This record gives sequence, C-alpha cells and structure tokens, in this order.
Amino acid sequence: MLHSSNSYDAIVIGAGVAGLTAATVLAKRDLRTLVLERHNVPGGCASFYQRDGYRFDVGATLVGGFGARGVHRLLNALLDIDVSAEPIEPAMIVHLPGVAVVRYGDERWRAERMRAFGPAAEGFWQQQERIADLAWDLSTRFPALPQDPAGIVALASAVRPRHLPLLATLGRSVASIMPAEPSRALRTFVDAQLLITAQTDARRASLAYGCTALDLAREGTFHLRDGVSTLSMALARAFRRAGGTLRYLAAADEIVISRGRVAGVRLHDGTHFAAPKVVAAIPIQSALPLCRPLRLRLHAKVAALPQRYGAFTLYCGLRPGVVAADFATHHQVVASYDEALGEGNSVFISFSGAGALRRARNGGTAVTLSTHTDVARWERAYRDGRVGELRAAYTTRLLAALERVLPGAGAGREFCEAGDPHTFERFTGRSRGLVGGLPQTPATATLGALGHATPVAGLFLCGDTSFPGQSTVGASLSGYAAARACLW
Repeated sequence: MLHSSNSYDAIVIGAGVAGLTAATVLAKRDLRTLVLERHNVPGGCASFYQRDGYRFDVGATLVGGFGARGVHRLLNALLDIDVSAEPIEPAMIVHLPGVAVVRYGDERWRAERMRAFGPAAEGFWQQQERIADLAWDLSTRFPALPQDPAGIVALASAVRPRHLPLLATLGRSVASIMPAEPSRALRTFVDAQLLITAQTDARRASLAYGCTALDLAREGTFHLRDGVSTLSMALARAFRRAGGTLRYLAAADEIVISRGRVAGVRLHDGTHFAAPKVVAAIPIQSALPLCRPLRLRLHAKVAALPQRYGAFTLYCGLRPGVVAADFATHHQVVASYDEALGEGNSVFISFSGAGALRRARNGGTAVTLSTHTDVARWERAYRDGRVGELRAAYTTRLLAALERVLPGAGAGREFCEAGDPHTFERFTGRSRGLVGGLPQTPATATLGALGHATPVAGLFLCGDTSFPGQSTVGASLSGYAAARACLW
C-alpha cells in the first residue's frame, strides 16, 4: 500500500512512557506509527533536564516494575528493550515526627513495622499484603476495562478463579481494613505513602489499588543509574528501531474528525497528519480541548474529577563527599502530625545515588525534592503577584526537610532551582500543572476509571489519568491496553 509522507496507520500524541509504550507495540506490529511530542525530549513527567553540570529527574523518581512480577520487566522483554535496573534496599526511609521507619522490601519489614506500629497493626499489614498479592498477579496478565471488545477479551483472558476475592474490595477504602483506632504514627505513615502513590489518603483510597500502592517496596524498588528517564529513552530507541517516526517540538492543536471518526491530527503550525487511529497519551484534561466530540461527551465527567494536586519541586546539586556512597536513595519526611500532608509538610526526596556519574559533575549528587500542592493556591499567587513570596516559603520548608534527612546538606549545596505547577504546565503541557494522575478512590479506580476506549471511533486514551492510574508501571499498562485496542 502506498502512503503519502504525512499519512500514517496510527498517530500517538505524547512521548511519555504511556505513549511510547503504545507506539512501540503498534510499530512492532508493522503499523506506520507517528509520535508527536511538544517538548524536545521524551518522557513527559518521567523526563529529565540538565543544568549547571547536573541532570535531574523532573517528576517521577521512584521506580518499580522490574521484579519477578514486574510489568516493566515483562513489557521490556516483549518490546526488546534492555534497561539495567538495580534493586535497592531499603526502598525508602519515612521520617515521621520523632521516629524514622525504614521501608524494607524483604523479610526485615515485618520486624520494622512491629517496632514502629506495634502488634495491633499486624492484622492490617497481613491483609494488605494478601490483597496486593492478588492484584500484582492480575496485573501481570495485562487486564483492561471491559469497555469495548478488546477490553472484554483482555479482562476475560486475565482473570482466574484465584482473583475473585478482589471483587470484595470494590467500593471499599484502605481505611476499611485498618484498626478502628490506628495510632497517629500508623495513620500518618499510611496516608503519607498513599499520597505519593495514590494521590489521596486511607479514608478515600480504593482498597485494591491502595494495598498495591503500599506494597511497592515488597514488590521491588529499583535504581536506574541515569534516572527515571532511562526508561523513556530506551522506549524511544525501541520505537525508532521498529520503524516508527518521532517528531519533537510538534504540539497537537486538533484531533481531526471526519464523518464521526478520527481522520488525523493537526499541529499548531497547521501541518496535518492523516491516520485512521489516534492514541491521546496525555492527561484527559489536555485531550478534551483537542477533540470537540470527545469534549462534548466527557466534559461533565472530567469536570467532576477530584484531581487538584500539582507539585512544588526543588532540584539541588550537592558537592562531592556530602552524600555517603551507602546513603539511602529515597526519603519521605513528615514535619508535623498537626498539619495536613502536602504543602511542604510532607516532602519526598530522591538522591541520584552512587555510580550515577552522568547525573552530577565531579562525583557530586543530584537531589530532587517534591511536595504535593493545590494548584489553585499557585494560580491565586500568580494572579496576585505573590508567587515569589510563595516560592520562597516552600523552598525554605523543603530545604529544612533535606537538612533533617542529611544534616549539613546546606553547606554542601552548590545549585538549587525551584519548579511549581506553572513550571510543569509550561514544560510538560499538563493542564494547570496537575501531575500524578487522579486520586485513586473507589469512584475513579478499577471499574470506575477512565479506560482506553472513547465515544469517538478510532480515538483511544492512555496515561496516568487512564486505567490503571499513576506511576511508570500504570502508564505502561495503559499504553499497552490502548495499543491492543488499536490493533483489535
């Protein structure tokens, strides 16, 4: 079949992990596939930037999915991708007021949680692990929501009788299996962990999703020497090897519809690419403005979604010798039990680690710090001319968290730069700077999630606002599901 230079079998909008996964699957099935990326590097919120001799992960810093039941391990084998991932222990250290909890992924976790939370919490942890085991096992079979024939077949093929107990988790929250009166330390620990993995707390987090999110350390946490962007760079190379075309600085302006179905994509500069199938591998809030029929059908549902979090981040460079070679890679700091989490009261900190020579000059260390923040707060600050004041206040809180984790870090700091939700909106194109996907509540997770299918023929969705949710693992699963639907 002859094709014009601007004609493709499929177009993917967005070169994040989800989009590149979908595109690589399609290209390996011999579809002429084009990926359009508005930025000049792949990865989206799992990308990187370089400044003053340091290379920073811009968003995601915690990597899973490379263990025995790991989705990345399975998909990488399927797509002929070689990514060297080194397991790390402990997964992280959670610094609560007055106590540090070491989140081991091996048998030491049982003794550590008993020390930190006591025997009254042991029933909760055991039930959490049982539910997580079922959910992990199901995920390795690549289920999808039963929205269309491809999703029905995928779900039917994935589910086994052993997975049926997961039905009892529907409509329930993580809090439903916690002790009736959890200790302050247990409640805060669980809420803080869920905030970074499910975008909500135990009272609201979907039970099955939340149990899996709390299980990341046990399933395996890994270190990618060049950072999280290693994954997206490897996907981009695999996509090109499969014959795909990747265009950077190509911002989509419209998903073109003809006679009720997808006909292609038009860029901001007026360039038109034709294709009968399009995968919008971007947040749903960013996809709606590109497609009027999609907007008309889903506007009310998307407007009701409870997403409000962006991120305030600090990117710091530390001189050589400040961080010991065996220092834990990831830390979560909660400053006070008496304040709500996020907004600088809970901070996630990741260090580039020993051996990451390409990430920091002269053997130093690149550090990424982040805290959840309500994007409306920053929109008001920009409107009122107070953004400088707000940035300074958040910078102070995050640097205090770094000093708590690594006393003396301030004296060894030679670079520091901040980012707020407006920064994420500018560089990643995410509407309002919303990051991390949707809060995984019973209403928005599992069967309540947005899936790959849309009301528009030939148009599919994937990314962290689609099933199964956030993280590079969730993005990969959603990208695979979208590609599978394209091929149906």
